[in-house]
Amino acid sequence: MRHGAPLSLVLLITLISVAAITIVEAGEQRRRPHRWWQSAEVQELLELTDKQSTSLDKIYRWALPKLRDSMHRLDAEETTLDRLVGNMDVEETDVTRQIDRVEATRSELSKTRFLMLFRMLRVLTQDQRDGLDAWQKADEKSTAPTRGTRR
Repeated sequence: MRHGAPLSLVLLITLISVAAITIVEAGEQRRRPHRWWQSAEVQELLELTDKQSTSLDKIYRWALPKLRDSMHRLDAEETTLDRLVGNMDVEETDVTRQIDRVEATRSELSKTRFLMLFRMLRVLTQDQRDGLDAWQKADEKSTAPTRGTRR
């Protein structure tokens, strides 16, 4: 792996977690995914070509249905596990099997996400990955809560 790729992977994981469909305001309103590669600021900063933006979007669109499906299944498996754990009459082997289902689904979700991120990284040059790292760090710094402040 080339220098900078692990940090870029962490960066993209963070960005994708922001890009994932999130539920806000008591689960009633959905926010659209943020596609960072379509941001004018990022396109200019990284000097993304139209071809790169199109490639990144294709990768994202390929993965999104799989990510959503895995998330829905993970939620369902976790709900089942919660019910089992709350039932003191259930056998430990049943709980163990359900834990295995939860972790297998979580692993599938993670694998899909990492493959998407890996494919996205391959579209960018090293300079672009470095620029993306810097942009993400600056964004984190500007949105991070101030330490030591009291309410």
